[in-house]
Amino acid sequence: MAPAILGADAVVAWFGHWPSFHDAEVLALHINRGGLSVIRIHTWNPGTKVDRMGRIVHEREAILAFEFAGIRSLRLQGEDADTQNVLQGFSIEPTDDGYRVRLAPGYGLAGELTVEQIAVHVEPGH
Repeated sequence: MAPAILGADAVVAWFGHWPSFHDAEVLALHINRGGLSVIRIHTWNPGTKVDRMGRIVHEREAILAFEFAGIRSLRLQGEDADTQNVLQGFSIEPTDDGYRVRLAPGYGLAGELTVEQIAVHVEPGH
């Protein structure tokens, strides 16, 4: 289910649902003290077609740019984060004073942020 954040309706319109973020990749994380910080995540709908190499062809690919402000807490971890950052999941939950953002680890970057404000923008393609 889509979180109640600005731009979530555009994500649902693009994908037809709120994505699971399983195997999605964090492309960039920019922490800006006193301004907007951004996490850019490449995700897609799993396809039903297979290419000649036996790989599933992704459908409706997009980069989702999550902008947030008012970082209350931040805990990040991971190894080889400059190589690749594959998620098992990504969630946004409301809190009393904002939102909790969780990056469930697959490989590379993982962690949790608590922020006052968050919004998402869809960048179609990859």
